[in-house]
Amino acid sequence: MHRIYTNSVKSISKAPLIVIFIAEEQSGWCEQLTEEGYDVFQIIYPYTNLAPVGESIIAAGIHIRGRDGSWALVTYGLLRDDVLSVARLVKDADVPTPKACVHYAPLLEDSTSLLSRDGTGRYTSTMVHLSSAQEQLHASLELLTTSDSLGYSLSSAEYPPISVFAYPKVPSTPPFPYKSQAPATVRAGQAPVPIDPYIRSATSLAYSRTLDLLRRQLGPRFDLEKLWERHTYYEFVERDAPKTMSTMVNVPYVNHVATLTGGMGYDDLARFYKYHFTKVSPPDTELITISRTVGADRIIDEMIFKATHTTEIEYFLPGVRPTGKPLEIAMVGVVAFRGDKLTFEHLYWDQASTLVQLGLLDRTSLPIAGVEVAQKVMNPFGVPSNTLLTRWKESEGLSID
Repeated sequence: MHRIYTNSVKSISKAPLIVIFIAEEQSGWCEQLTEEGYDVFQIIYPYTNLAPVGESIIAAGIHIRGRDGSWALVTYGLLRDDVLSVARLVKDADVPTPKACVHYAPLLEDSTSLLSRDGTGRYTSTMVHLSSAQEQLHASLELLTTSDSLGYSLSSAEYPPISVFAYPKVPSTPPFPYKSQAPATVRAGQAPVPIDPYIRSATSLAYSRTLDLLRRQLGPRFDLEKLWERHTYYEFVERDAPKTMSTMVNVPYVNHVATLTGGMGYDDLARFYKYHFTKVSPPDTELITISRTVGADRIIDEMIFKATHTTEIEYFLPGVRPTGKPLEIAMVGVVAFRGDKLTFEHLYWDQASTLVQLGLLDRTSLPIAGVEVAQKVMNPFGVPSNTLLTRWKESEGLSID
C-alpha cells in the first residue's frame, strides 16, 4: 500500500522525490517533507502482505524514472528481514541507486545489508540515526565513517558518504520520531502534547541533519539569508505586520525568551506583530550583525540591538515607560525555516544588562554588567575580561602550565 504527497512550496516547480518507508499513522512526516519542497512517495511500513509491496515498488519506480532517476530513500524502523525489500526497489523497479539514504533506528546488528553502492563501487551517501542502545550497529557503521576505511579515496571537496548519530535515552522501537509530532501537523489552538526532552532533542537534531544531507544531494536550495533579511526588513524598516507574517508558515511561533513575549499560531503572532512589535520599536532602532551561521534549515544570528529608549519597547521591556536613555543589547536569534518560510524564532539576550543601562537595576552588589556586554561582543579585545571576577587578581603571576 502506498500514498503520494505533492510538494507544497509554490516557488518549487519541479520537486525532488523522496521514497519513504513509514507507518500509516506517522504520515505527518510525509506532510512535513512536502513543506520542505519535496514530492513524497510513502510505502506503508511495516507491511502485512507482500503482494501490495511489489505493486508499491513498481509504482515507486515509475515516479523515480519520471524524475530522471534522481531520488532519496528514507526508512523508519527497518527490520532485518525487510532490507531486501529496499534492495528490490532498485532492482525490480529498474531504477538507479538513490542519491541519498536516511535510516531511522533500523533494527539490525550488521550494517552490511543497509549500505548500497553505485555503479562505480562508491557508497551511496547514507545517514543513520540510532538509539544509543544500538551499540553493535553503531560500532559496525562507525568503521566506515572515515575515508581510510572506504576502499577508495575522497577529494578534499567530498563529504564522507557514511554518517551515523546516536541519541541518548530514546527508544529504538518504535523509532524515536514516532514519539514526537511532525511540526507541520501542529494546528493552532491544539492542546500541547507532552514530549520527553530527550525525544524532542533527538527528533529535532536528526531532522536538521537529515535535511542537510537531502539538500546537499537533491536540493532544493533556499536562500535562507535573503528570506531572513526580508523578514527583518518588514519588521524594522517597513514596520508592516501583514508583510512580516507573509514570510512565515501557517502555524509559526516566536519566543522572546527573557520576557516570554511573542506568539503561537498565525492569529496570535499576527496580533503581536501588529499591536506590540512593528509599531513600538524606537525610530532609531538598528540591528548590527556580529556573526551568522547558516545551516540546512536555520540561521543563528549574533547581533546587537541598538536604539534610544524613546518608546515603550513592549517585546523587550513590557510595562517600562520610555527613559530616553541609549540602549545596546547583545542578543542571539535562532531562526528556523520550513521550505521557503520561517517557522519559528527564539531570541535570547541579557536582560540584566538591559535593565542596568536604563537605570532600573542596581549593579553594585551583583555580578552583572551594563553596556559593556554589547561593547565586548562588538570589540572582544577592547573591553577587559574578568572585571566581575572578584578573585581574578589572586591568580596573577601564577604558573599556567
